[in-house]
Amino acid sequence: MNKTGLFLLGCLWLAGCHAVPEQQLTGADRDSRGCIGSAGYTWSAARQACLRVWEEGIRLTAPGTDAACFVVLSADGTRAELFLPVKIKPVLLRRGFTPQGPYWSRPAADWRLERLPQGWKLWHNGGLAYQAPNPAAD
Repeated sequence: MNKTGLFLLGCLWLAGCHAVPEQQLTGADRDSRGCIGSAGYTWSAARQACLRVWEEGIRLTAPGTDAACFVVLSADGTRAELFLPVKIKPVLLRRGFTPQGPYWSRPAADWRLERLPQGWKLWHNGGLAYQAPNPAAD
């Protein structure tokens, strides 16, 4: 074998020894709570579990648009968690009662979720932001 052939063989051998970066597999991206973001899971403080909000939450839409948010209720119903398209962190609300039915809000009073016979209504700073009709009321 001539020098050129040995040189090319040496280059191929060295190229084979070069470390190839390990590819991250889908589902191998667990966050600090163990939720797999690439599979659509996010942490819910209301449920204390990883979940897919579109599977387990209540879908509310903004009037006259396709914009949607999701509400996840705690198992005992005392907390409601808002997963909003414009917020980075979910908003946690606490339950209260009125003669019309239960509602959930937070001390800042900027969000108020109501469960009425005709469906769900989510208010932000006094204005209707999202709603979902009660299927049984149709």
